Amino acid sequence: MVFGFSGWASAQTLTLTEQQLNRQLALQLGKEFPFTLGDWLSAGIQLQDIKVELGRQSPDKARVLGQGIISVSQGEQHYRWDINGDFSARPRYDDEQGALFLDEFELLNYRLNQNDSSPQGSFMLPMLLQAMAGYLSQYPVYTLDEQDPVQRQLKNKVLSLEVAPGKLSLHGLE
Repeated sequence: MVFGFSGWASAQTLTLTEQQLNRQLALQLGKEFPFTLGDWLSAGIQLQDIKVELGRQSPDKARVLGQGIISVSQGEQHYRWDINGDFSARPRYDDEQGALFLDEFELLNYRLNQNDSSPQGSFMLPMLLQAMAGYLSQYPVYTLDEQDPVQRQLKNKVLSLEVAPGKLSLHGLE
């Protein structure tokens, strides 16, 4: 006769909507995010608008649409551009921080919102936008709420992440 022991663990899922992520992202509007590209260039972006769409163009990715003011200093030269950017990114959960991040940003498209055909803009903007995306991937788009019992329990127990149109689910064990 064979006896077996099976540990019963119940699964737990937290589903986040685009609206929830966009509310969190709206808290970043108006802030200046500085970044540098080596010793030769310093820049910053002030986000005016940002929106995430989940799983609509690609099943495991998010689309990030944003508008911001990019300020650039290159020696004595200073530039300022109002720009719209369209990115694809992959959601990632970090259990140490209990937070959702966007990684693997890919620039899909950008548009200047002013009539600027300067060679500096056409040369620098794609590079700046890609650098900015890497910089922004350091900031969470959603942090689990320690006050919410479900989110607190799930924080260090997320096993998988699933993206579906309009929502993202974190699956874990209780």
